[in-house]
Amino acid sequence: MNVDQYMQSGVTTLPPDAPLSAVRDTMDEHGFGLLLIATPEGELRGFITRAGLKDVKNWDTVVEKLSHPVKFSVSPKDTLEKAALIMLTNRLVVLPVVHEERLIGVITQAELLKGLTLGLGIGLEATRFTAKVRHDSTDVYQILDVLKTHGAKLLSLVQGKKNDTHSEVILRIQGVKDKEALCADLEIALRDSEEA
Repeated sequence: MNVDQYMQSGVTTLPPDAPLSAVRDTMDEHGFGLLLIATPEGELRGFITRAGLKDVKNWDTVVEKLSHPVKFSVSPKDTLEKAALIMLTNRLVVLPVVHEERLIGVITQAELLKGLTLGLGIGLEATRFTAKVRHDSTDVYQILDVLKTHGAKLLSLVQGKKNDTHSEVILRIQGVKDKEALCADLEIALRDSEEA
């Protein structure tokens, strides 16, 4: 899953020489809390927030005088995981998407969440279960073998919490007719693997 599959293109921006009154009016019109500043050629020059307009006295001042530099961006071919990590680490609600030094779109928290949700198979009819596996073991392969013998279709497999010796593995599967038998076989496979 790449950023270009979930980003918004056609971003509303203003040029660096736009007056702050235009910034205010654009934010009001669209309900924005943040506005990107870019040249007509698409060169990303900064951003300004609604809070940055709070103490403005001269609305004719050009926006580049109050705008902040953009420290983070992604390319359209970057993964959603990379975008999520940048946004989470830096507490961002929107992340510019830049290609060949031109702003081509943004990805928001909502689009990011939608992409990750789809990638994990959330919302599809499925069975979700959590298994505890040992680090540096073949436990995950044992689980996959058991799923295969039960004709299960694996939608997603992600790591959950972990400690010094074990990790949670969260699986979403489809196509299992006898879930109780599957659980029993998984318990046996993991117990046998641990005893070996």
